[in-house]
Amino acid sequence: MVYRNVTPLVVACALASACGDDLNTTDSATGTDTEATGTTDTSPTTTDAPPTTTEATTDATTGDTSTGTTGDEFPVGGCGAPPFEWLPSDGMGEIIDFEQVIQLDAPTITDLLEQNGFTALGAADYGARVYKIRYVTQDRGEKHETTGFVSFPILDAPEERPVVVWAHGTSGFTDACAPTKDPMGFQVPLILAAKGFISVAPDYIGMNGWGPASNRLHPYIVPEPTAIATLDSIRALYQLAAGNMDLPSLPGDEVVLFGASEGGFATLWADRYAPHYAPELNIVANVAAVPPTDAVGLTEHGATVFGPTTGALAAAVVGGWDWTGRQGDLSEVLSAGPPIDVATVLPMMMEGGCNFDLPPEITSTDQVYAQSFIDAVIDRDWEALGDWGCFLRQATLGESEVPLLKITPTLIQQGEVDDLVYTPVVKADLPRLCDQGYQLEHIDCAGAGHGDSVLQAVPYILQWVNERLDGAPLAEPCVIHEPTDCTQL
Repeated sequence: MVYRNVTPLVVACALASACGDDLNTTDSATGTDTEATGTTDTSPTTTDAPPTTTEATTDATTGDTSTGTTGDEFPVGGCGAPPFEWLPSDGMGEIIDFEQVIQLDAPTITDLLEQNGFTALGAADYGARVYKIRYVTQDRGEKHETTGFVSFPILDAPEERPVVVWAHGTSGFTDACAPTKDPMGFQVPLILAAKGFISVAPDYIGMNGWGPASNRLHPYIVPEPTAIATLDSIRALYQLAAGNMDLPSLPGDEVVLFGASEGGFATLWADRYAPHYAPELNIVANVAAVPPTDAVGLTEHGATVFGPTTGALAAAVVGGWDWTGRQGDLSEVLSAGPPIDVATVLPMMMEGGCNFDLPPEITSTDQVYAQSFIDAVIDRDWEALGDWGCFLRQATLGESEVPLLKITPTLIQQGEVDDLVYTPVVKADLPRLCDQGYQLEHIDCAGAGHGDSVLQAVPYILQWVNERLDGAPLAEPCVIHEPTDCTQL
């Protein structure tokens, strides 16, 4: 069997953020010398409907949640995007194709983790089998194909296991940057399966790692398409399992969301959209690690304090501008130079590679953003920014117009010295979310940055998830903690 070593560094990269172009150098994810199995001309026949959700915490609904379509009052699109309506839920999550990627037994997984110093999770409880899938989702009222992984623990006899959605951190903005494009992109789903969870790991819209190209830019830090593709990936998992496949385990009706960085953004918004878009899903817990909850606050930080947030925010501006139809000129927000015409160069960088850094000539925020934008941000004059301010506010959870219909127990994990998703901004935002009805538990990993804090917290996160699956209440809801050693939790 052919495989590459699973290293702590690569796991950390997969858990939290982009790690460079070197992870996206081949055209397919294989990782095994076994024959791939899957569909080519037809998709699996669906014989059972996905499981139904438990009773929601409120009877209020917005739109036609029985079909996944929206009523006139539901806030789809907006911010200058041409008007559209969601397609009905029929066909969403349909499996177009699937292919086995790798299968490893429990001792092999344990040995690989031990050999590379990643022993915090202990031994693998099960072997694991991973597939990559292509499935149907929608964006702006049109069908789209996108890709992802699904993984299954190998049991002596198939039985139901809880489902964990793994939403990955930023790995780029195009097909070439998708986890399913990376020959080692399956690692987190593999580990989740080895710990007993059935996992689905979407690549997101605009990141087709295999099969036909998406031919579009990933809508980076845009809530609606990120949430919808994530929710449809869960539907795709259930449809795959309903296709009479010889699977080693079966997805139960309990769904846990788990994402880091951009993935934490994805799970928070998937949870927010689920009662409106996919009300049949029974989401019982959500883990949002190092999540950008407050795009407005991070904009204020990134546009005035030069650092990692500065470039990430600029990419989010491009993501919102592209998804809403490229209305307006980017030079209204991004600098046209000197020293670099960021308004022209940044979209090309995002379209052309998986890892970008601001050019070394750029050393201040006013070389990234137009001064008029910085002035408006300092004055908090979001109305003056028009559509630019609109989609940044739209990506701010505490300002969302999407009604909060279901309260999901949620763990927010941060790193004390995270200077990308700047910790003080998100920590200050959490009481607002609690005031709006969120039930949050919070941990802040002392001395840890963006990626390493997630890796330190993984054992605690899985313990927390199992407690939620066992029905345990939150121990300290909405207590915002000071930094602690997350390896000792």
